[in-house]
Amino acid sequence: MMDRLRFVLLETWESLTRNATMQAAAITTACVALMLLGGAGMALYKLDAAAQALPSQFEAEVFLKTSATREQALELKAQLENMPEIVRVTLTPREVAWEQEKQKLEDRVNLADLPNPLPDKLTVRVRSPELLPAVSEQIAQSPLVDEVIDSRQELKTVLAISHLVRWIGLGAGGMLLLAALVLIYNTVRLTIFSRQREVRVMALVGATLRSIRLPFVLEGMVQGAVGGALAATLTLLVAAFLSDYLIHQWPFLNDLPPGLPPSTVIMGLPTLGAFMGGLCAWWATQRYVHI
Repeated sequence: MMDRLRFVLLETWESLTRNATMQAAAITTACVALMLLGGAGMALYKLDAAAQALPSQFEAEVFLKTSATREQALELKAQLENMPEIVRVTLTPREVAWEQEKQKLEDRVNLADLPNPLPDKLTVRVRSPELLPAVSEQIAQSPLVDEVIDSRQELKTVLAISHLVRWIGLGAGGMLLLAALVLIYNTVRLTIFSRQREVRVMALVGATLRSIRLPFVLEGMVQGAVGGALAATLTLLVAAFLSDYLIHQWPFLNDLPPGLPPSTVIMGLPTLGAFMGGLCAWWATQRYVHI
């Protein structure tokens, strides 16, 4: 068993060191493809986390008419809570809102002697940002509602950016992944052709087909894993640099939730690279390595 394992590892190492140019090309292409996918994944994760963290992207402020009674406000609140699209409804009584407004403006104007002009307010949170426009329009039809304010334009911008990053990242990353797969496949294929004589000798001395093919599969896995490790390192370095730069330009970004954990990138990209490299090598050996 140990002799067979030593044989497989030595054959894999010889394949990796025999054609350095093709190996470097395969590893570089895999690195670029996985780096683009990793960057797109981190950007999408950050955008989703930012959308989850910003209540204005998920909430609508419903201002009732000043003629609406507290009982009517509570009744409307109960009706909205029964809607499946809505997660939570919070009532802000007009008295509380007026006190908050007076405290906010106490340094600039004295509102103590003025009557309260504010209505009761309902803050409605929906399950998904895509539901916000439809829910706002439905609530606005109530005769008790005077105005519904939501962040529809900001929501459209966030969703548009998210979709754009997703499609660009998946499209460009998919094409580069395909190029990396083809290059790894061709690298293993050329290695097989250059070692046809050794393959025949191994077959004549009794080596099994599995033992002959396994070094080539491991070669592809190593190419993909090394490319993935380089991609993970570069992706995290670039992400850290961009994060520092953007926070320096726009300090409010520092209040957003953290992005994708670095451990996920460090583990995920090399694993994906090893999988796709091994898969390509397996295809090549199935076609070109025979006894």
